[in-house]
Amino acid sequence: MIRKIKTVAIITFYIAVLLVIAVYLQNGNGAFSHFFENANLYIRNLRNVHTPAFHQTYDNYLQLFPLILLLGLKLGGIRGSFGWKRLLTFIVLAIILTQLVVNGLKLTTGVLRPDATNYFSFPSGHTAAAFMAATLFYKEYGFKGYWVGLVAYAAAIVTGFTRILNNRHWLFDVIIGAALGILLTNLAFRLVQLIFKDRGLILHK
Repeated sequence: MIRKIKTVAIITFYIAVLLVIAVYLQNGNGAFSHFFENANLYIRNLRNVHTPAFHQTYDNYLQLFPLILLLGLKLGGIRGSFGWKRLLTFIVLAIILTQLVVNGLKLTTGVLRPDATNYFSFPSGHTAAAFMAATLFYKEYGFKGYWVGLVAYAAAIVTGFTRILNNRHWLFDVIIGAALGILLTNLAFRLVQLIFKDRGLILHK
């Protein structure tokens, strides 16, 4: 029963992400588009009222924190779920898939950033990278306890919020960036399973 609920939740998540992307590809047509636009403007107005002068650069580094922590623990001899060859293949595939999809959407949708600097707002690349890194970290060390996901995804969430506070992204840029980071890393995980089968897995008693 729990597995069925989980499967339905994942499918619903995928459909929701695809729906939002489809709406953005329509260039502002339809009721859903107006809903997203109003939500984006509402959050941007809150930002402009309460933190108009906010500008920080730590998000440029925080997005990589889970991945740096993963590699640091691995180099330090902390046993994870994968051998080096399997892990590095996983990381490379996740990066390639995330960069291809995110940058492809940026070029295709042409959404103006809130600060009007360019038309590469949707989706948020920093947020996608942060959630990609968090998911990689969780896949490698998640068996060690809830704190792994807490640390990894907390850094990713802060990265996403900071992109909004820096006036670099709209709300749905960040939401879809986060979703893509998770979904594409899980796709990379499935591809690694197909490539390696059981090779490179580290069993924990």
